[in-house]
Amino acid sequence: MRKSRLGFLLLSLLTGSVFADRLAITHVSHRYVVVRGDTLWGIATHFFRDPWRWPGIWNRNRQIHNPDLIYPGDVIVLRFQHGHPVLINTGPAAATAAQAAVQARAGTSPGQAGTSPGGIPTEVLYPKIRSQALRAPVPTIDPGAIAPFLRRPLVLSSGALRRLAYVGAPMHRHTYIGGPFSKFYARHLGPHPAATYEVYQKGPLLATAHGRRLGYEVLYVGRARLIRPGKAAVLELVSAVREVHAGDRLIPWRQQPPIPYYYPRAPRHPIQGAVVASGHNHANLGTYAMLALDLGRKAGMRRGYVLRIYTPARRLRDPVTGRSFEVPRRPIGLVMVFRTFAHVSYGIVMQARQEILVGDPVAGP
Repeated sequence: MRKSRLGFLLLSLLTGSVFADRLAITHVSHRYVVVRGDTLWGIATHFFRDPWRWPGIWNRNRQIHNPDLIYPGDVIVLRFQHGHPVLINTGPAAATAAQAAVQARAGTSPGQAGTSPGGIPTEVLYPKIRSQALRAPVPTIDPGAIAPFLRRPLVLSSGALRRLAYVGAPMHRHTYIGGPFSKFYARHLGPHPAATYEVYQKGPLLATAHGRRLGYEVLYVGRARLIRPGKAAVLELVSAVREVHAGDRLIPWRQQPPIPYYYPRAPRHPIQGAVVASGHNHANLGTYAMLALDLGRKAGMRRGYVLRIYTPARRLRDPVTGRSFEVPRRPIGLVMVFRTFAHVSYGIVMQARQEILVGDPVAGP
């Protein structure tokens, strides 16, 4: 049975004269029927130009932290109370229509008290539709966009890398480790080795523009299973996306975690940082690209935080006077953080007005 029908989703979003500056409503229909394949971010975009400001689901109603929020078939309606917009989930379209028809025939509203011709107190009742969640609820963003990155890539310090087990050498001489069922020796698995390991290669060093080291990005190579334990343990490659090299690190395999439900919101304190890496191995980034930021848990970053991406401020030469003048930074996109480490966070670009580059600054919106 559905745990939450949401009822009135939103309280007043923002108060005072700043409302118009903070939340712009799109000029589209104020009624939307949720369909399969929708995301909460996309539904919010139907109503608001800044979809992450849909606080009734993602911010204000912090007590709602379960997946039973919105399902395909639900009807979302935008209304106004005291001059402020309010979003209402009226439930499945079929249930809403049935209730409206019953009310129309009865000429009254549900639960309305009255008096029969004989003077006997009465109360109007009507059938209610009880729905069950037969399909998955609407996710915040497209799960396919972030699923490969929930555990990959990883960011590790040099010390953490040194403590990991690693690939020693191929089991058979004059062969490479890359094809299915390739066997290799592994070192320092410990007295209680795992049954399955993931293989990672040491990737680029992530650093700030001022040279502060944030950690090494390690790149996923493949998965291997333990054949024989020991000081020269033997592992067999099960799958691989690139060739395995001696020195590649081994991390015990863990079950892929389920896709979490994200609640986009602005950081609670001022935050400024920059894009330090691209997860797609190319310089120009757009919508649904994955990127790394030089902000981590120690800087207060949390899963679901939304930051605005800017072009950097720069100085240009005036072609007439020859003097330099400053061009201020301008917003070009939004990124939502979905995974955090101590000094690095990974985010997905939700909006991009133009290409985003490594080095572009980010800040709370």
